[in-house]
Amino acid sequence: MENCISCRYADWYRTKNGELHPSGNGLCTCPCEIPVLPNAKCWVVPPTISGGYINRNHEFDTPCPCYKTESDE
Repeated sequence: MENCISCRYADWYRTKNGELHPSGNGLCTCPCEIPVLPNAKCWVVPPTISGGYINRNHEFDTPCPCYKTESDE
């Protein structure tokens, strides 16, 4: 079984004296990147992607970060 003891992203709770806290708790400080979604999709709880429905007669308020023309392939 793996644990986070030697992980560089482990930020362990410490006592006032600077020693490791007896509870053994800490925080993971690993930066996580959330994938970019097209305007037609959204995140719902639990973290899953929902939507995907589009309409030729509807314009989005912001440009879609995933937009590519058919000739971009």
